[in-house]
Amino acid sequence: MIVVRRSRPHDPERVQQEMEAVFRTLMTPRPAMNQGQSARWRPAIEVFETNDALVVCAEIAGMDEERLNVAIEGDVLSIRGERPDPTSADRRAYHEARIPYGAFGADVYIPFPIEPEDAGAEYRDGFLRIVLPRAVARTIVPRQVDAEARRNEGTG
Repeated sequence: MIVVRRSRPHDPERVQQEMEAVFRTLMTPRPAMNQGQSARWRPAIEVFETNDALVVCAEIAGMDEERLNVAIEGDVLSIRGERPDPTSADRRAYHEARIPYGAFGADVYIPFPIEPEDAGAEYRDGFLRIVLPRAVARTIVPRQVDAEARRNEGTG
């Protein structure tokens, strides 16, 4: 007897990953869009702190540095940009499409005071790495005035 399989055996881990991806897609809230406004996607981001800084890494492959915009406003770091679709004019039939193109954005809360003038950003190998140095704690010492000098100023 010859057994002929008409489909590939399913890897249980792959099926689980695909189901999780479907649920994430369905459960992720999408902002309401106005007519003519395109959807923004959010790049994968890691945020961690060291003794000296807050470090934000964003995975944004296929970008030109000129298309990236990084801004600090108050206690929020904003990353904005647009990844163009290199083959948008070609007619094609997708078998799998998981690479987002178009406008993207992400906001990251900054949990402690930083020195924005000393912040640095580097885009290399598809990763944007932003380092926000912690602000140096400054102790303000109140000026002490001699009580007798104060009395003499009043009688002067």
